[in-house]
Amino acid sequence: MNIDPTGQDWWRGWLGAEPDPAGTWDLGPELADDALGGTTRDLTLHTFGAALTAVYHRPAVETVPGAVVVVPFYDTPPLFGRASPRTERIGRPPASAAFAVHLARAGLAVLAVPWWFEQVAAGDRRTAAAVGLDDRYGPAAAEHLRSLPMTALGRSVGDLMLAVTALREELGRSRIAVFGHSLGGKLALHLTALDDRVVAGVAHEPGLGFAHSNWDAPWYLGDRRPVDRDQDDLLAQVAPRPFLLAGGGASDGTHNLALVEQARTSWPGGQGLDTLMHNGGHPVPHHVLIACTTWLADRLGEGPAT
Repeated sequence: MNIDPTGQDWWRGWLGAEPDPAGTWDLGPELADDALGGTTRDLTLHTFGAALTAVYHRPAVETVPGAVVVVPFYDTPPLFGRASPRTERIGRPPASAAFAVHLARAGLAVLAVPWWFEQVAAGDRRTAAAVGLDDRYGPAAAEHLRSLPMTALGRSVGDLMLAVTALREELGRSRIAVFGHSLGGKLALHLTALDDRVVAGVAHEPGLGFAHSNWDAPWYLGDRRPVDRDQDDLLAQVAPRPFLLAGGGASDGTHNLALVEQARTSWPGGQGLDTLMHNGGHPVPHHVLIACTTWLADRLGEGPAT
């Protein structure tokens, strides 16, 4: 596949991945975090008619001053090791997704950003108890499609772009990276590819390639899945910035490494696109989380801000 030299613009246009031009934010008071140390405060994003409350944590001692890792996920409590209605409903230990805790303990500031579709599903009595993805997120996707023109995935990426603006303008964060797993990995991949203000990205088990995940779900692309290109083209838009794709053999592994190798040709000398493939399946094993955190800290500490 030939990489379109204006591919980043193409993807943003196809997805509708732009921040709300009328988007704003409110920054809550800075509070001591007795559990993690450092401080925590809410950053409420007013985006496309909704309010999404992200959580910003700043460790007491920062490994890379001025840096922050954006962590998109279904909801924010599990990222800090706390239960939420979602984790209780699906019977999943909150600690299994405590990515923000690990990043903070490594001395990295974190912004945990919730997903609009989970917020809508959790707040609707018709879907709050639903477990199946279609039953839980289908109505929220239909609501989105009735009210806004962009893809559902584009809306979510736009929310994250507004968060990046708030981090830079409100909190003075000059080096911004992103880490995501599964749903969060999909969003991390797209945010890094389509927003040059992000200096590095890590995606664990996003399902690179349209054949390797549920990209045609209505809360992602629906019927807007491109027919003339695949996500090697999307991944190539990250170049020359560093990116790490990690997979456990479920959504990402040997079956889609050909897409990675095709995208790698866009990096100078093929250097800057890294992979970490393990046999642990879809969840993030502890040693892989350590490796991803170390990789992020190293890349955030390199060179001037973009």
